[in-house]
This record gives sequence, structure tokens and C-alpha cells, in this order.
Amino acid sequence: MMDNAARRASEPRLAPVPDACYLCKSRRLRLRHQARGGSSPQGAAAYNCTSFGHRSHPPIWGCEDCGMLFQWPLQSPDALLQAYQDVEDPLYVAEKDNRYHTFRRVLRELGAAQGRTLLDVGAYCGYFLDVAREAGFRPEGLELSRWAAGNARSLGFTVHGIPLRELAAKGHQYDVVTLWDVVEHFADPREELKAAFKLVRPGGRIYLSTIDAGSLLARLMGGQWPWLMDMHLFYFGRRTLAMLLEEVGLRVTDVRTYTHIISADYLLRKVGASFTPSAPVLELVRRGVPSNWSIPFNLGDNMLMAAERPL
Repeated sequence: MMDNAARRASEPRLAPVPDACYLCKSRRLRLRHQARGGSSPQGAAAYNCTSFGHRSHPPIWGCEDCGMLFQWPLQSPDALLQAYQDVEDPLYVAEKDNRYHTFRRVLRELGAAQGRTLLDVGAYCGYFLDVAREAGFRPEGLELSRWAAGNARSLGFTVHGIPLRELAAKGHQYDVVTLWDVVEHFADPREELKAAFKLVRPGGRIYLSTIDAGSLLARLMGGQWPWLMDMHLFYFGRRTLAMLLEEVGLRVTDVRTYTHIISADYLLRKVGASFTPSAPVLELVRRGVPSNWSIPFNLGDNMLMAAERPL
């Protein structure tokens, strides 16, 4: 078996400056955000859904033509796969009730279940699968984290622990494919969405949520935007995500903002991690606020996009 040093030595070396935009292939690029917080993520915890590693990231480049933002250089696909397989995230479980509230809210966007089959990509602990099953869907999941997949399987679900392209190669198809806060983590979103296209039946729908780098808040905050993080490899806006979906053969049918339901305690911890000078004050506030208060959180910088595979 190849040890870590040998694996790193065998990985291709990426140039410090990208030669073209990932999305449109333009060569008109500029460095938008300098690297911060170290040269590489500190283990699998950097990829937890509940990571507090805000504004810690490698260099982020932007395309002057299409507006796409992306990390460069990227971690190797093998290193990312290993990191995601090793993820363990008990704080996500502690926020279970609010995750259910979030998913019951977003489930309305999918329409009547009518026994349709559904694949949730990045199913994590299976909470959306559970909500979809309650509504009458026939759901399965795909999850790389061994810890999270085990949690989802304990709820009685089929959870595929392989990359999306491998599942697509098996010939599986579903009426609905969902990717909640997933596309920004892919090492190669184009290839992953091509696989998602194959997995959805003609006439079926794909639903994605992701952070919106083109939102007013993201543009106003610039380098202070909290979602600039190690685990976010690509930063889409509404236009750039639609461009990629249509490139792989899907037809965008709807786009809107996406609301998370979170506890007051979790929100205050997130704000403290994002704006560290305020952390001591926020810690005092945390002590006086009921930790189980549920708050709908939507600042306009998370989006939900729906797309259809044409008949």
C-alpha cells in the first residue's frame, strides 16, 4: 500500500497560477482573494458540514468574463476523497431537529411525492432521506463519509458509499436527484453533474442548493464573506451555475433563495467564528439565549436551483 509521502510525491504538481477559467475557459483571470489560514486544510474536520473554518482558504481566483470563482491550486481528487471518507461531525447530529425543519421546508419545492424515486447526493446522516420517505418518496442516498453513511443506514436507507460517477456507471436512474450544499465541494463539478444527468430519468428533476457568490451580500463583503472556506472549492452565482447545468444538458426551471433553520446557539457560534473580534461578546450573549431557539436564516447568499432533464 502506498504511504502518504509516496502518494504526495506521485500526485501531479499544479502551476501556482491557473491557465484558464474552469467554466468558460477564458484566460482573463485575476487573484480575487489571497490565501489565508495556512497552506492546506487541517484534516477531515475542515470538511465537516458544521466546520467553523470561515475565511480560511487557499488562493481564490476569478474569471473576468463569466464571473466564476474557484480555488487554485486544488487538492488532489484522491486527497479530497480520503478527507470526506474520514469526516465525523457530531455537531450536525446535535442540530438534528433543525435539519429536519430545514428539509421539511425545502421538500415543498419538489412537489407531490407520488411514490417517485429519489437520490440524495451528499445524504450525510440521512435526515433528508427520512423527510422524503415520510412524504411518500422512495429515497436512496449517496454519501462518502463512512461515519455519516452509517448513521443514514441505521435509519433503514440504502446509501451508496461510492463517487457519483461510479453510481452512474451502474445504470441506476431516479425521478429526482437532490444535491443540498454539495456542488461547491466537488473537485470537478462538470463531471459530477454529467453523472447526475445520467442518474435522472428523462423528464426528471435535479434540485441543488449552494452558496451564492453573486449575491449582494457576497459582493458587499468581498474577502470578509464567511463562506470563503477550505472546503468550498468552487463559488457559483446564479448565472454561472445555470451555465454549467445547461452545458451538461439540463434545463433550468427555477431559482430562488434557500433558507436554513438553525439554533440560536449554533448561529452565535458561527458568527463568532466568522468575525473573531466579536466572539467574546457573542459568548456572553450565548449564555443568556435559550440554545434551542430555532431561527430561519436567509441573508440572500444561499440559492436553490431546479433543473429538468428534457424528454
